[in-house]
Amino acid sequence: MGAVWIIFIPFLLIFYASSEKKIKRLNKRIRRLEKQVKGNQDMSRLLEELKGQTATVLVSGVGFEYEILDIDEDWVKLSRENNKKEKETKLVRIEDIQGIQL
Repeated sequence: MGAVWIIFIPFLLIFYASSEKKIKRLNKRIRRLEKQVKGNQDMSRLLEELKGQTATVLVSGVGFEYEILDIDEDWVKLSRENNKKEKETKLVRIEDIQGIQL
């Protein structure tokens, strides 16, 4: 009966090693997600300083002069006058903004 348990020891070691790899992989994903969240919060704080100002905002490779109306953790509310002198307002996710130039 004692010999039967010796057969299971390699299986237990394999199971332990594979679960340890999964835990390490999940920890890396968590750290990466935390960095993204922290980056968005920092960007939101920086954009808060530009509230009410007009700046060139680059989104999807296209930049236009927008007035920054409002900001929260994930979104920015931008406004501009288009060619027909109509007011155009749009909401943009902070992570979609590629650059801002005053």
